[in-house]
Amino acid sequence: MINLKKTRQSFLNKFFLRFIFLYLIFYIYPYGFEYVNELNTDDISFWKDITIWFGEFILGWEFDKEYLLNGFDSKYDYSRFLLITLLSVFGATIWVYIDSKIEFKYDSKLKTLTRTILRYHVGLTLIIYGLAKVFMLQFGEMDLDTLERTVGDHTGMGFLWIFMSHSKVYTMFTGWVEVIGGILLLFRKSTFLGAFILFIAMINVVIIDIGYDVRVKMFAIHLLLMTILLISNDIKRLLNFFVFNKPVDPIIESPLFSNEKIKKIGYLIKGSILLYFIISCFFTYSNRIRSQKRNKYSYMTGFHNVEVQKINGDTIPSSMGHRWKSISFNGNSRRPESLKIISINNKKHTYSFSVDTIQKTIMFKLIKDTLDDIYKFRYKELPSETFVFQGSHKGDSILIKTKVKTLKDYRLTKNGIQWITDEK
Repeated sequence: MINLKKTRQSFLNKFFLRFIFLYLIFYIYPYGFEYVNELNTDDISFWKDITIWFGEFILGWEFDKEYLLNGFDSKYDYSRFLLITLLSVFGATIWVYIDSKIEFKYDSKLKTLTRTILRYHVGLTLIIYGLAKVFMLQFGEMDLDTLERTVGDHTGMGFLWIFMSHSKVYTMFTGWVEVIGGILLLFRKSTFLGAFILFIAMINVVIIDIGYDVRVKMFAIHLLLMTILLISNDIKRLLNFFVFNKPVDPIIESPLFSNEKIKKIGYLIKGSILLYFIISCFFTYSNRIRSQKRNKYSYMTGFHNVEVQKINGDTIPSSMGHRWKSISFNGNSRRPESLKIISINNKKHTYSFSVDTIQKTIMFKLIKDTLDDIYKFRYKELPSETFVFQGSHKGDSILIKTKVKTLKDYRLTKNGIQWITDEK
């Protein structure tokens, strides 16, 4: 009976280890390679056709093959998760059976390899997401278009993006937690500390993603489960230290290779990977920061409520749907040097613009326009935050009078952190 119990336990341990390894490989390849910026995962993926087939013929789902929403909690994602689960179960079963016929034992090496893959995947993934928070790229920064929308117009995910973009302190702090935890995971001696930090961080992320219905819940849950796997060896030590107040011994993270020559090759490969990652991150984030934060016309930033619009001398009444309601200069923090015009009927058009401060002229055209359909205006700033724009478009003379608001005119953005609440 004892031998039977040991045999069953041994089978389950072997099966679970191989299942985790296979699931991890299937899950990561290729959509998990977000840290390889130069790689187009669609070019090397074999999942699309078999995942759609599995979803259609096994699960009975229908897919929009041009709009799969891969990675956004879509039917395609759940179909793939279930498919790789079944493949991993089948593969692990066959694997254990084959191993039972051979004498070679390699479970400890397989476990070390699995932990190594986990360490690097979780570490590199959370470093890139952490850096996106540190540089205020993931959520953007609080902007005029956001401030002008009513709360009820936002989704839960959009509302989350708003309050994260409002607080640089909190967003950057959470980013540094992910970056530091990710870096610690890249080294064996600091694996536990990094995994423990990221375990706590990912609990927060998962709860937020579920609570605010963020469309990457399964992505966050997978990362949380991976951190749990990384600290699973230390659960007994954690309980003894934090709960039972008992002394604990350190655990040495086993190296993947014991041969000195192979170790040196491994260090060379690791160094090459990390060097590539650092250089790639530098160029990627430099470009993102430049594209999102470089703005030659930041002084034009403002939300203009249109008070008067005249075309060829005739005043357009506010009841006319095509009349302009507002003009937002640099209103979207992710799209500098752009303006958005909203009509009375709530139709929105986004334009790129350029300004000549000497001539006091502004020119703009639709961002996606290829016909050079250009608006040309002269502008004048008057007292009481009033602007007058006068120019032409397609032969029509246009006059616009607006009242402008800047970020300092909104309660949410006019003050920073106040340490003394009753100080005026």
